[in-house]
Amino acid sequence: MKRLVCFFVVPMVFFLVSCTTEPDEDRPEWNAAEVCPEMGTNVYGMPNRGTFTDERDGQVYRYTTIGNQVWMAENLRYNAPYSMCCNDEDFLEQYCELIEHNCETTECCKESMCNTFGRYYSLMQNGDRFGSFDYALADAICPDGWHVPTREEWVVLKSIMIAQGESNSDAAMRMKSNNSSHFAISKNYLNEYDRMNAGSDACALMLEPSGYMESDKYFFKTGAHFISLDQSNAYGILTIHIASNIEFASHGFRDAIRCVMD
Repeated sequence: MKRLVCFFVVPMVFFLVSCTTEPDEDRPEWNAAEVCPEMGTNVYGMPNRGTFTDERDGQVYRYTTIGNQVWMAENLRYNAPYSMCCNDEDFLEQYCELIEHNCETTECCKESMCNTFGRYYSLMQNGDRFGSFDYALADAICPDGWHVPTREEWVVLKSIMIAQGESNSDAAMRMKSNNSSHFAISKNYLNEYDRMNAGSDACALMLEPSGYMESDKYFFKTGAHFISLDQSNAYGILTIHIASNIEFASHGFRDAIRCVMD
């Protein structure tokens, strides 16, 4: 990084400005070893990276520590009310062809895809697209000791993943999975405009291009979509969308969930 250094010369009336560039030694570069070290322990006394078991269904999840936050490193798979796995036949066919080569049946492949991208959830009352936020469901949907992140917790994560002077796209690149085969499916999917490139996965967060379900039949592979704990208005929930950039949006569709530790 460079900074502008200006020298001001003041004669009788006029101001003359001479500017040069020199390295900005006061602006540190982003460093994964400092932000999210693989070894060591976090503020909870746990190893920075590891696994834990959801006692409700025996599902085992990876987690990673980023700053003082501890995030699940996989999308939630708990079979909560109004949740579902992706049932898009075209996407399933591409998944079976490009990724899953150990299944001999469609059901096996569908289960594998659900394990990879997680389930899709609604936090609206009765799973409706429009209506009231279901706070009881939101409180119970993550494993014990974890919760659906708020918008502020997503904002903190984003701020941790960039250095001063960088953009949201730098953070998005570091947050996304580096599994190019998963993103290859998204590139083949309609309306993606080649935005879905694999990331560097600098902190082992492994955000997958899981998209969202508009309804039981319509599936959109438009980046990684996650529900927050904030209702943005009377008709939708605030979600975070990570593709080539990081954006917040409001809708009532089914999205993936990444839980964060209490």
